[in-house]
Amino acid sequence: MLGFPNRNENGTTGIHGPTPILDRLKSFGQALLGKTPARELTSEVASPEMAGVRTLWDVSVAAGLTPEKLAMLLRDSIRGDHRFYLELAEEMEERDTHYLSVLGTRKRALSQLRPSVEPGEKPDARIEDAVRDLVEDPMFADMLPQLLDAFGKGFSAIEIVWHERDGLWWPAYVWRDPKYFTFDYISRSELRLQVLGTIDGAALDPGKWIVHAPKIKSGIPIRGGFARLVGWFYLFKNYAVKDWASFLDVFGMPIRVGKYHPSATADERRKLLQAVMRIASDAAAIIPESMMIEFLEAKGSGSGQSTPFEQMARFCNEEMSKAILGQTMTVENGGSLAQAQVHNQIRIDILQDDARQLAVTINRDLVAHFVAVNFGAQAAPPRVVFPVAEPQDVEALSNALARLVPIGLKVKMAEVREKIGMSEPEDGDDLLEPPKAPDAPQNKPPGDGALANAATNAQTYHLSGCPCCGETRRRDGRLALNASVAQEDEVEAIGADEAEDWEPVLSPMIEMILTAGAKAKSFEEFQALLVELTGTLDIAPLARRVAIAQLKARAYGQG
Repeated sequence: MLGFPNRNENGTTGIHGPTPILDRLKSFGQALLGKTPARELTSEVASPEMAGVRTLWDVSVAAGLTPEKLAMLLRDSIRGDHRFYLELAEEMEERDTHYLSVLGTRKRALSQLRPSVEPGEKPDARIEDAVRDLVEDPMFADMLPQLLDAFGKGFSAIEIVWHERDGLWWPAYVWRDPKYFTFDYISRSELRLQVLGTIDGAALDPGKWIVHAPKIKSGIPIRGGFARLVGWFYLFKNYAVKDWASFLDVFGMPIRVGKYHPSATADERRKLLQAVMRIASDAAAIIPESMMIEFLEAKGSGSGQSTPFEQMARFCNEEMSKAILGQTMTVENGGSLAQAQVHNQIRIDILQDDARQLAVTINRDLVAHFVAVNFGAQAAPPRVVFPVAEPQDVEALSNALARLVPIGLKVKMAEVREKIGMSEPEDGDDLLEPPKAPDAPQNKPPGDGALANAATNAQTYHLSGCPCCGETRRRDGRLALNASVAQEDEVEAIGADEAEDWEPVLSPMIEMILTAGAKAKSFEEFQALLVELTGTLDIAPLARRVAIAQLKARAYGQG
């Protein structure tokens, strides 16, 4: 038998040998500030009953639902009698596939988030590891979808049954039907357990319950469930589908009309009637040549040949999608990819808010009590968060980093990994590496192969190399390390030579133009002076330099 993990003076836990079960339960109750009876912490207190306020038997509300009945049960729910409303909320998920789909999408988007543990006010690695084991336990993952039943009904309660394992107290989770609970009659916000003998119910013991009431809208929790928000659309859609089915029963099948000649005998008319009736079951019949059978079909209206019933059902579906997902583009047909991406951003905003509210519930009703029980009331619990990774354009991010990092922007590698969804590599992992750059050439006496390469480079790029060692030198006397550098230097040298010769060639002509500009008193006069200069400018030196430059370019390009 494992003993209770007694808390030492430093707040740590340890096994001090087996102790009687009552003593361990007493210590366990004291760990939760003495507010919860110890026996109740390790046993179920809200199990269903064969008879009483927590009975297993339910009454169908959706069958025969009318506007008057729906208005009555919605009104009664905010007055404290919400059993029939919660029954309707359950049946809505069973009877309306669209409501089940969009509500399940909202739940699964949140329950699939991986929880993360962040240090508290007084970081303690041992406590953080224990809480991390708590939220990574498969039982915790199975509990989350049950806790998120609050989306439809406005609240959800999970009973915790504590048990001892490996020297620590661990929770087991039991979902309880919302119909087992009521609210206080003053604020209508405090959830209480229904018990016989009191209309106000019994208070929920600390450390015994996880209660999630998402703030979908302002007001008391019972008015915040999606079942209340979309209840009318569920009813209208139900009417539309029933009427649509009746319409198809009457007009969906073509009407068979048999025509006979006025001179037809009674026996011939009887045969025609039998033939018309037989077509419905056998799809085949024979009639005399003088008789005729026609099929009259009911035509729909509109370009899509849809009926008003289908349009009404689609409208109700779209309104449900707007209420639960905040958009319709990713659920209904139609729309462009760009529009769907914009709408998906709205869903991410909703998911982030849902994740924040869920983290508040888990930290308040589970993590705080788990740490207090196992590590002492003075221990500061860490925080559990549900991070939501926003979709990133990896290509755009890569291009931005490629431009900004070289000019000095400092970026955390961990932040980039988080944005693109990649984890930190561990020791021993096979890593992708950039291709290795070629080794830099060494400035050393070349061998026979280097002599051949140098000679080839010199011949290719018209560079003069030493006939003994094959070295190619730049015009400034420094060694050209490779052919591409030598080629680049030679081109720059030719340009530098031409630039040095251009200034003395152009100076006389520039002086004459500036003199004409100084004499002119208007733009028109300056234009006239330029025309007169065209016959007096000495352009022979300029023509000679242009011819030389063209000759160098042609020789360098064709060599």
